Parts: sequence; C-alpha cells; structure tokens
Amino acid sequence: MKKIILKYSNHIYLLTLVVILIVYLFPGDIVSYLISGNLNSNINYNENPIGYSFYWIVNTGGYSTNHVLTFMYISTFGFLTFFKHKFYSGLLFFVLLSVLLEFLHFTIPNRSFQLIDLLCNLLGVIIISFIFWKLKR
Repeated sequence: MKKIILKYSNHIYLLTLVVILIVYLFPGDIVSYLISGNLNSNINYNENPIGYSFYWIVNTGGYSTNHVLTFMYISTFGFLTFFKHKFYSGLLFFVLLSVLLEFLHFTIPNRSFQLIDLLCNLLGVIIISFIFWKLKR
C-alpha cells in the first residue's frame, strides 16, 4: 500500500492542487454559491445554520487562516514530491504562486485583492519553508 501511495503521490498532489486552484480562482464566494446558489458573499447566513457554521469554519472569524493552511499544504507536499532536493527553487515557486494567485483576484469577477490574504499566503509558505530548511540542516 505504501508503494502505491508513493508511486502516485505526485498525481495525488497535482489533483488536490488543481482542486485548490479551482476553489481559489472561483469567480465569487464559493461557500455562498454552494449554500444558496448566489455568488455574492452578502447572503444572510443566520437563515441557514449549517451555512453559518460552515462559513465560520472556513473563514475562522473573518481572518485568513484558510489561506495559511492552504499554502502550508501546498508547500509541504510540494517540497515532499517535487522539490525534494531543490529547496530554493521550491521556495521561489511557492512565493511566486502565492503572490500570483492573490493578484489574479484583481481580474476575477466578484473577487478582490486583499493584502491580509497575500500576507497569510506568504506566512503559510514561510512556516513550511522554515521547517524544511531546519530539517535539511
């Protein structure tokens, strides 16, 4: 079983990365869309307790914790699968990816660039990069 997981780890990572990118680049608030079919995030979550609970889990009180966790995931498994021996190339790739994805929000309808999201993207990359850098030494 372990050999199968290791054999397909690159494919599993790329598949989850594509799913994350679709969610990240979705034109609007995907939580609102899944709950009410509305792309705007200005829906009343109090009318739907399940939607309200899910919204608070995903957005964790309005902070961008989901961005930190997402980029920690992307960086961790990216370093483990594609950048095993290329630490600085991986670091550059993940920093540029986090900046590019946030700046793409300027062009995506119903999305907006937010500096706190960009900083949280970079924080996720920096945390994992620091851990891998320490483990490498």
